[in-house]
Amino acid sequence: MKTKLLRFLTFAASMASWNYIPIFARELGISDTNIGIIAGLYSTALFFSSYLFGRASDERGRKIFIVIGLIISVVAFFLQVFANDFISLLLIRILVGFSIGIYPSALVAYVYKAKEKMGKFASFGSLGWVFGSLFAGLVALYFALKGVFILSSLLCLVAFLIALTLTEIKHRPLNIPLFPDGIIKKNISVYTSFLIRHSGAHMIWTFWPLFLLGLGADLFWVGAIQAINSLTQFVVMFLLTDRINSKKLVWIGILLSGITFFTFTLASNFWEILPTQVLLGISWAFLYGGSLKYLTDRNIEKATVSGILDSVTSLSSIIGPFLATIVISFGDYRTTMYVASAMAFIGFVVYQILERSEKIFKSTALRL
Repeated sequence: MKTKLLRFLTFAASMASWNYIPIFARELGISDTNIGIIAGLYSTALFFSSYLFGRASDERGRKIFIVIGLIISVVAFFLQVFANDFISLLLIRILVGFSIGIYPSALVAYVYKAKEKMGKFASFGSLGWVFGSLFAGLVALYFALKGVFILSSLLCLVAFLIALTLTEIKHRPLNIPLFPDGIIKKNISVYTSFLIRHSGAHMIWTFWPLFLLGLGADLFWVGAIQAINSLTQFVVMFLLTDRINSKKLVWIGILLSGITFFTFTLASNFWEILPTQVLLGISWAFLYGGSLKYLTDRNIEKATVSGILDSVTSLSSIIGPFLATIVISFGDYRTTMYVASAMAFIGFVVYQILERSEKIFKSTALRL
């Protein structure tokens, strides 16, 4: 239960801050273009951190990276309180991105070694998103946006204290190359399709809170809308993802994503966004839960493959805001949603092609 609680607390901390950074940045007078830059460089730091520490965890152990990552996160989230302009917020968000990339892959590998159900474990991240979205919404509404950042820091502090009590699981060090091209090629269908779909998603998320404000949502509903999505993810991951074939989960998740992104464009007020969040939650639960199962079941390098998945997620959140700043220059928030929907459908096609290519290659190799 400790691992699930760590997942819950860390995801709650990240979501609490993430939801309100664009609004906080706008209050500081930061432009939409610079908001996109902040999001992109935050994700760049997360990309490198996830990759490096996922590999390091397979080589050196699990608990040490969980503990170190959490204590750095406590400091990084708290420092957001002191941001007062573009440069300071940019530098602090880079530190946040780096810190929260240190521990997730080590925690996934720890869970797999402990023989816990991966779907149920992953579901507690979504439950953390629910708590982070709702509680942070109340803090933002009745106190101040900076109170949200203090909340994130406190949640990580509790997680750090719990992590100190984890039992050290015996670890057999693995020799992982600095660039594990063989691992990437083995799992290319998931990594590539995930990257395409999620890059489109992050085009939307770059300006999502501002889009919701434009539909009439207040600060509480910005969090509550995200909570509906996250609660759906929790229920679906907890009840279904461990029972369904991982490959099927992945392609259904990508296909549903394309449909969901398009439905966002049809909303004329924030009430109409609410049902779309259920569909979004199902699509992400299938895609992420399926991808995590696919990778950990097929590979002995548990932390490395999950770290690369986190890096792919981060890379998509670099590409997405970059594309968003281009699209927003000639369109509007809905334009990013049309493009994201098209990208998800492309990701679906790419996944099918790569999976069939792998089957043909294996069949040919067996004949030879």
